[in-house]
Amino acid sequence: MKLFKKIFKALDYWTNQLALLAFLAMFIITQTIAFKIFTIEKENETLLVKEEANHIKNQLENAINYSHNAVKIIGFIAEKNLQDENFDIVSKDLLAKNEFIDALQLIKDSTIIKTYPLKGNEPTIGYNIASNRLHKIAILKAIQGNRIFFEGPINLIQGGVGIVGREPIYKNNKLWGFSAVLIKQETLHKAIGIDSTGSKKRFQYQVTGKNKIDFFNNNIDFSEGITHKTYIASGDWFLHVKLKDPNFKNRAMAFSAFGLLLSIIVAFFIRELAIQPVKLKKLVDEKTKDLEKLNTILNQRADELSSTNKELEYFAYIISHDLQEPLRMISSFLSLLEKKYNDVLDEKGKKYIFYAVDGAKRMKTIILDILEFSRVGKYNEEPTAINVNDLVQEIVGYHRNAIDNKKVIITYENLPTITCFKSPITQIFQNLISNSIKYAKKDEIVNISIKQFEVDKDHWGFAVEDNGIGIEERYFEKIFILFQRLNIRQDDSGNGIGLAIIKKIVENLGGKIWVTSEINVGSTFYFTIAKNV
Repeated sequence: MKLFKKIFKALDYWTNQLALLAFLAMFIITQTIAFKIFTIEKENETLLVKEEANHIKNQLENAINYSHNAVKIIGFIAEKNLQDENFDIVSKDLLAKNEFIDALQLIKDSTIIKTYPLKGNEPTIGYNIASNRLHKIAILKAIQGNRIFFEGPINLIQGGVGIVGREPIYKNNKLWGFSAVLIKQETLHKAIGIDSTGSKKRFQYQVTGKNKIDFFNNNIDFSEGITHKTYIASGDWFLHVKLKDPNFKNRAMAFSAFGLLLSIIVAFFIRELAIQPVKLKKLVDEKTKDLEKLNTILNQRADELSSTNKELEYFAYIISHDLQEPLRMISSFLSLLEKKYNDVLDEKGKKYIFYAVDGAKRMKTIILDILEFSRVGKYNEEPTAINVNDLVQEIVGYHRNAIDNKKVIITYENLPTITCFKSPITQIFQNLISNSIKYAKKDEIVNISIKQFEVDKDHWGFAVEDNGIGIEERYFEKIFILFQRLNIRQDDSGNGIGLAIIKKIVENLGGKIWVTSEINVGSTFYFTIAKNV
């Protein structure tokens, strides 16, 4: 009898130990999953707040950018000494076309001499803005940057709160004064789609300047919770966005509590199973299903994160396209200005308009190049067999006019047939051959040689050699960075993005690219790609 008691006591001890180990194992697993949920949910909500901050920032900058043309036009009539007869007429027309501008001003030296509309703004006439320390700092920033700079939010001398943007006006290379635009606080709220409380359904907002005056007097603490802070350079402001009711803690805590409960249940059943082996299979099946549910939850969270990343890519694509609209407006309004005031403008004024329109076109090209850079690696085609000799021959056909005009000789032979995506391979050779033609020596025959070289069993190697103007060694790495043009010659066009795109394509195809070069001798671009893409 005593022997049986000892046996049962030993069995009870080991059963309890087994149950304890089961509890600890399940508790560690579930709490790890809970922490994963906490991390993923927090990242998702942080990303949501960041997207909202960028959205509001873009709306605010767009509203401010609408006023840039108005300020430049006011500055133009002042430069031409036309302000006395044209200021009110032009200002009225500009305000009628732009709902986000409340008033326009003309400042000589540091004294406001004209305001439109005058009604309600009478106290501004004759006001010396340099008499206020903060105003003086703002106009110095405008002078230093030689561009429009927004001050505010500030208490306006005519009453209310708003922001004021000022741009320097020069006559005979001397500072004459400033053209200014005034946007009241309520107008700015309307422009960015937020009421005076600085709150929406899911978010709270704050915009502050260095003078500590904010756009929304809501006394919200942005130092805790899910928040994002971003800088707006045009006014030296900081935009704060906060999520009202973050759920990441609640979801993680709920799952953590569920995990604790599950751990207790598992430990209890393990003990029961140890005592009652008959029920073991049934209970194991039940717990397996529970673990499958946990894995399903993890997979769902991973899918949500993947979906969020895709939304970010789409968001970047939309924003890049939206940036083109202000450029179109700039070009259109400048063209209308030239057409309407063609008889008034002198050659210098027409030249300024031409440079501005040309700059807008160049900016549009840059935006399109950035879009192209972001799309690298996203191919809709299937890998196919490509005879590189035929591919180069096609590219030579594209450049037939340049080849004939510049006396270009392109040699290639015994290039291999590879299996790859055709469009990126075409883009690599197209860009390198174009650059060799573009940066050729003037009045000399251009020799371009395309060869294959051995790398290893897993990669193809190609070299494009020319006898062009060459590149200094210190620029060998820099030329593959976005927008890093060397400006070797004034008449060379381009945005400095071509080789950056090529580098990204090559790396996406499992290879690398580099250059060797000597000034006035020529350059050789080498690149490799994986044989199995």
